[in-house]
Amino acid sequence: MPRIALTAIAALTALVLAWPGVFLPTETRAYTVQTVEVSELGFNPAVCRMNREYVRFHNAGATPIRVIRPGVVASDPPLIDTGVLQPGEYSTEIIIPHGGTTVFYDFDRPQHSVTVVTPVWVEHWEPSCTPDPNFTPPQPPCRTNPSCLRLPALAVD
Repeated sequence: MPRIALTAIAALTALVLAWPGVFLPTETRAYTVQTVEVSELGFNPAVCRMNREYVRFHNAGATPIRVIRPGVVASDPPLIDTGVLQPGEYSTEIIIPHGGTTVFYDFDRPQHSVTVVTPVWVEHWEPSCTPDPNFTPPQPPCRTNPSCLRLPALAVD
């Protein structure tokens, strides 16, 4: 009996080695990575709606940029830091495993931010995180409005 069992095991092993695709799952596991562009002008898009997967940043500008997610308290170090991204460089993928909103900032220009929104009550939804090819930052409200109230600035010494 043991001789028959050893022969059967050897035959099964040979079969598995000869045709590995037969016994392996045909569905490959892959994960989705959403890319957000960042430059001196800001983030593109400003809101990235994605599933609970991965996000990365692409420096589409002409100067080095560092993207962070700040710590809980102002004196804390950043929770997430991409390091300095050179022009044209991509950051590593950052997993967002929970539902809700996560805000990332340009370290040198904290007025520039991107909000990553992930589903809370459902497991998946349709992502919307494609950069706009015609992206231009918003202008200050009074720059193009001729009816905007302008007050002179007085210097006091």
